[in-house]
Amino acid sequence: SWYNDPVASLLNGKELRGGVMVDTFNALGEVNGRQEYSTPEQIKALKEHVSTYNSSSKDLRGPLRRVEQRLLNDYAGFLIGNQCLDFQKQDGVTELEESIMANHVERNLNDLLLKEEEAGRVVVSRKPIYVSSVSNFSNFLDLFRKTIRSMELGIPCIVLGRSNTAQHSWAWSKLLMKLCQEEGVDTGMITYLSLPLEDIKHVTQDCQEYTGNLYSTCSRQLAEAIKSGYPNTVASTGGPNTLVSTDLSEKVKDAIRMSATIESSGQCTALRHVVAPIDTTEDDIEKLFGSITTVGSAPEALKQGAFDCVFGDHKGSPPGPSDQGYKRHKTVDASYRLANHLPPNDIEEHWRKVVVDVSAVEIDEHLDSLVDWLNTNQPISLAVNGKTREESLDLGLRLFERTGLVVNTIGSPDSPALTCQARPQEGEVFGEFPPRRLLEQYTKYPVVVPSSTPSYDSAYTHKFLEEQSQFKAGGKVGSFLEDLTDNKVKGYCVALYRYLLDATMENPKRGWGASRTAVFGLQRPPIGTTTYLSCNTSINDMAPTLFLFFATNAKDQIVVVTESEEIKGFCAKHGVKTTSSVSQDVMLPGDNFKQVSGPMGTYPMVGQFFTTLMPVGHIKSTLPDDQEFLQRVSFSSKWLRLS
Repeated sequence: SWYNDPVASLLNGKELRGGVMVDTFNALGEVNGRQEYSTPEQIKALKEHVSTYNSSSKDLRGPLRRVEQRLLNDYAGFLIGNQCLDFQKQDGVTELEESIMANHVERNLNDLLLKEEEAGRVVVSRKPIYVSSVSNFSNFLDLFRKTIRSMELGIPCIVLGRSNTAQHSWAWSKLLMKLCQEEGVDTGMITYLSLPLEDIKHVTQDCQEYTGNLYSTCSRQLAEAIKSGYPNTVASTGGPNTLVSTDLSEKVKDAIRMSATIESSGQCTALRHVVAPIDTTEDDIEKLFGSITTVGSAPEALKQGAFDCVFGDHKGSPPGPSDQGYKRHKTVDASYRLANHLPPNDIEEHWRKVVVDVSAVEIDEHLDSLVDWLNTNQPISLAVNGKTREESLDLGLRLFERTGLVVNTIGSPDSPALTCQARPQEGEVFGEFPPRRLLEQYTKYPVVVPSSTPSYDSAYTHKFLEEQSQFKAGGKVGSFLEDLTDNKVKGYCVALYRYLLDATMENPKRGWGASRTAVFGLQRPPIGTTTYLSCNTSINDMAPTLFLFFATNAKDQIVVVTESEEIKGFCAKHGVKTTSSVSQDVMLPGDNFKQVSGPMGTYPMVGQFFTTLMPVGHIKSTLPDDQEFLQRVSFSSKWLRLS
C-alpha cells in the first residue's frame, strides 16, 4: 500500500495530489514506497493555512482523548507494525506500553496547565506548532506527547515530512486526521507537509511570524542548523552515552554489548563510549562484540522478541569507521577504538551503526579528566559499574555530583547498569540536553520527559505577576525582592520562589518503579563549577536568573560579570560575587556563561526557565528497593535546597 497510496501533504482533511513522485526509503536504505511532493500552488495553499488558521476551541480534551484511546486500543498493531517496517524498530511494543503510562502523567499536567489558564494566571499560545518527526520513538514522542497533547489544548499541529523513514509519520498523521473527523474535530487542526527539505525550510521561515514552537528530536548538528533559521526551536539532542566500569566481568560485557546494540544502535540511549579497566585489550573487545546477533530485518527481530540485534552492513547510514584509530570487527558490523586516554570531544555518533570508543584508563587517575569530558560532551545517559557494590556507589555518586547529566544509573556486580535504561513514567525523568553553556545554540528550552508540551509556549499574565509582587517575604529573600522596582519582575521572582519552596520540600523524590530504585528532582550545577551571569543593563533584567542561585544552596556558584556600578552595589549588599570581566577561554568545562542584555519579553513557566540554568533528572540503582542507595544519594549536596 505504500506504493499504491503514496505519502502526500494533508490539508483541511484532503490529500494533495499531482506533484512530483519520488521513492521513500526505510532506515536500512531500502526503497519501501512512494512519496508525492506538493506542487508550487499547493505549497502556496499550505502557507496560507499555516499563516491564517486559528483553532475554534481552547479545550479539545474530550474528543482528542477518545481518539487517543482508539489509537492505543484499536490501532496499536498498526502503529507498531508501520514503525517496524519503516524505521526497522525491533521493539515497538515496549514503546507503546511505556507511552500508555507516560501519557497519563502528561494528560494530568495538561489538565493543570489549562486550569491555570482558566484562572487567568497563564496564557497558552495557540499558534500552530511544527512537529519534526523522529523515527525511533515517533509513536510516543511525536504522535502522543507532541501532537495529541498540543491539539487537545486547541493548538494546531503541522507534521513535517522526512527525507527518509517518511511512511510511518505520514500513516499516523493520516489516521489521526481520519479519527479527528469522526470525533467532529476541525480538520484544519492537523496538517502534513510532504515537501523536499528546502521547501520545508521556506514554509517554516516564511511563516514564523504566525507560528509557535518547532519541536524536534535530532542530532546536535541538525538542531543547531534548524534553530539558526527558526529561533523558536525546542530540540532534544543526542549525546555520547557513556558506561564506566572498573571491571570487565561477563555480566558487564553483556551490559556493554546490549547497550551498544539496542535497536541496532538506533535508540537515543545507545552506548557510544566505554571507560574500561586499564588492562583491557583488543582481544577482549573482539570477543565482547563477537556474540552480537545479526538479523536481516526488524520483523525477524520482533518475532524473536529481541531488541538488541544488528542489521549487518545495511545501507541506511555510512559504514562504521576504519580510520583514525578505529578498527572494524572481524566478524560483525561494528567498529571500535581502544586507547589509553579519553576520546576527543564531539565524537560522531554513527546513527544505527555500532561504534564504540573504549578508554582503558585507571579511573582514579583520570577522574577529573572524565568529569571534564562528561561536562563538555553532555551524554544523555551515564552508567557506572564497579568491581564491588561499594565501589559502584562511591564512583557513581562522585560522578553524579560533579556533572549535570539527566540519566544516571548505578549498577552492582550481579546487576550491572546499562546506558539504555529510563522509564520516565516511573520517575526516571528523561531528557536529551545539550551542554548547558551552549544551550541557546541548539534549543529554546531543554525538554524534560514527562512534561506538558504546550507549557513550552506558555507565559504568565502580567495581572498574575502584579498580584504576586505583593507577596511579603522575610529575611534575605525579602530584602532581595524589596530592591526590585519592576513589579512584573518582582512577581516572577516570587513565582520562582514559590516553585522552589514546593519542589524542594521533598527533594529528591522517590520514583515508583518496582524493579529498580530511582530518585529525581532539582539539582544545583555540577559541584565545583561556576555560572557567570553577564549583565550591564539593570538589576531588574538580571534578577530572575540571579534569584535562582541567590535563594538556594547554589549561591556560591554564581558570579555576576558587570561594569555597572548600580549592579555591583546591589550584589555587594546581597553578598553576591562580582567581576568586571571574564574570558570564556579560561572557564572550566562545567562552567556556564549566561548573557542578559535586556528585560524579559515574556515570562515563561518557571519549570522551563529553571532548566535553562540548572540540571534536572534522575539517578537510580539497578536493584529494587535499594535502601542503602536511597540513604546515600538522598543526602547528597548536589540536590537543590533553599538556603
